[in-house]
Order: sequence, then structure tokens, then C-alpha cells
Amino acid sequence: MTPAEELALLDQLSADVEAQVLAAYRRAMDLMRRGTAPRDAITRVMDSFTGEFADLMAASLSAVLQRSVGTESALAINIGPVSLSRKLYAEAQDVSNIVAGIVQRNVRGYQDSKRLALQLFEGYGFREPAAEPLQINPENPKLPKYMRDILDPDPVRRKMAQAFARIQVDGLSTPALRAAYSQALDAIEDIQGTVGRVELEKTLKTAFYERTRYFAERIARTEAHRAYSQREAQIQLDDEDLEFVQIRRSRTSTAPCICDLITGRDQYGLGRGVYPKAKAPNPPFHPFCKCISAPRLDLSGRQAQEDSEADQYFLTRLSEPLASKIVGSRDKLARVLAGESALVVHNAGSNPVYRIVNLEQAANAYSATGPR
Repeated sequence: MTPAEELALLDQLSADVEAQVLAAYRRAMDLMRRGTAPRDAITRVMDSFTGEFADLMAASLSAVLQRSVGTESALAINIGPVSLSRKLYAEAQDVSNIVAGIVQRNVRGYQDSKRLALQLFEGYGFREPAAEPLQINPENPKLPKYMRDILDPDPVRRKMAQAFARIQVDGLSTPALRAAYSQALDAIEDIQGTVGRVELEKTLKTAFYERTRYFAERIARTEAHRAYSQREAQIQLDDEDLEFVQIRRSRTSTAPCICDLITGRDQYGLGRGVYPKAKAPNPPFHPFCKCISAPRLDLSGRQAQEDSEADQYFLTRLSEPLASKIVGSRDKLARVLAGESALVVHNAGSNPVYRIVNLEQAANAYSATGPR
């Protein structure tokens, strides 16, 4: 599989993951609209999504590795310190708790709105005669917290303010005030069932769909690219005619990161990002990394001499803010400029499973156990 073919596969994988997550979100919303408790709805949907996502991962890994990878094997792949199956389970629990909390706060917000309307109607001191009307906005500390939570969307805030304005008019007689209170309660019910529901579902889409999409796509693209890079490492290590490789960054990657240093430094006097193959850092270097290791047969026979100050030479020619972003922080930059290896500093703060290894280590790991 060529790098271009692998990139096309990753793009298709992202599209398939997004479609899966969108379908799961729609199933969850349908269950909740029909009365299923939010936590139960998310749990049911995520149980189904786990199997679908594992099938998709298995198919992608099979294509990348050009050999069959079953669903069970895909679920067993390590994502950080745990397996994919455990990672998906933990994510399902987190998402269900978040969604349930949002729905609960939303419901309590409308309950508090009705309670506040009653207190205003019965004259419990929220507003003295001739005082300014109570401000219906999420910044007003007099409002109950749960009510402030539901007032963030402008359409809800505007309609709620109109509803409360009816019972905050000076000089209303008791019958008129009672009628205004009744109208306010009807308005609150209507807001909760129309505009409020639309705004709630927008919030839930962010909480479930956007979070789950990012989580699943991050795993899918990173682990598929890792499997591809490990297989390429083994092929390159076994190629006796190949002496050097160049680590190349995707043209679509723009955010500063450790890839800039790996692909930009001239550590062996062979050009930017060129390494003796066994010593070359092997991608991916972080989640969503698109870097590749490309053979440089044109350099065969060249002498490689390591420059121990290549990291410092590269970083000192950049602005401090940019150099700090590349190595991870100003503290890390200070350590590198003081003489430490940038990759040693990077790995020291990384999960052991995601530490950057060289091509020889990646090839040996792949040969021993297959993709992790």
C-alpha cells in the first residue's frame, strides 16, 4: 500500500466513523424522545456502537496490513494502557453520565422556573413594588443555578424573559396577576416543549455526537496509521539495499508539534528529516499524526555523522513561542536547550505505550506481536 493509498483509506475511515457516530446519536435521541432514560439510552446505543466500530477497525487494519484482522483482535489492540474494548466501555460510561447530567439540569431548570414564578406571584420578596424587574439572564446570581443553566441559548432566554415579564408588572390586581401567572406557567411549558427542546438537543449533539466522533476518529486514524507505519518499518528494515529514510510531514498538517523537529532537523548531515533507517523515529508521533517514513535510495553510500546539537540548532532558529509549542512547553524547551535530547524529554512526559520509538524498535515489535 502506497502512502497515498493509505491516506485515502484513512480519509474513508474518518467518513465511515462519522457516519457511524451520527447514526448512533440519532438512535439515542429517538430513544430519549420515546421516553427512555438518558443514561439507559446512551448505554444501549454505545453497546451497539462498540461492535460496529470494532468491525470498522478490523476491516481497516486488514486493508492496511494486507492480512485478515478479526473484530476480537481489533478490540484487543492497546489504546494507551488499556484495550480498545475497555477504552470504548469507559467512554460510554463518561458520555452517558454527561448526557444524563445535562438532561437532569435542563429538567430542573424548568422546575426552578415554575418555582420562581410562584414565588414572584405570591410576593416572597424577589421583587419589591416599584423595583426593577428581575433580570432573566444566566449572569443573575438571584436566579437558581439550574435555571441559569437553561438560559444560555438566546431563544430560551428571550422567551423566558417575556414569560416572567407578565407577572412583574406593578399595579396588577389579584385576578389580573393570577391570569398573568397562569400565562407564565403556560409559556414555560411551551418553551420547554418547543424552543427548549431544540436547544437541549443542540447541547446533547455536542455532548454525545461531537465528543464521540472526535474520540472514535482519533483512535481509528491513529491506530490504523500506527499499524501501517509498523508494517512499513519491518519492510524497510528487511530491505538490505536501503540505508536511509526521510520522515515527511503531511502537507495538510499545520499546527506546531514534535513532528516539526523530527522532519526539520538535520541530525546526521544527510538533509532535513533524513536518518539511518534503524535510528529513524517511527510515526505516528502523536494522535492524528500523518507523518510517513519514505525510502531514500538516492543517498546510498553516503556517510552519516550524528550531530549531538541538532535539536538545539533547529530550535534556536525559531521564536521562543513556536519552539515551545514544538517541544511541548517552555520548561521542556529549556531542558532541550540545556542539552537534553528533544525526544527523551518528549517521551518522559508521554504514556509509555505512546512514546516515540525508532524504526528498528517498531519493526521488531511488529514482528514479535503484530500491530498493537
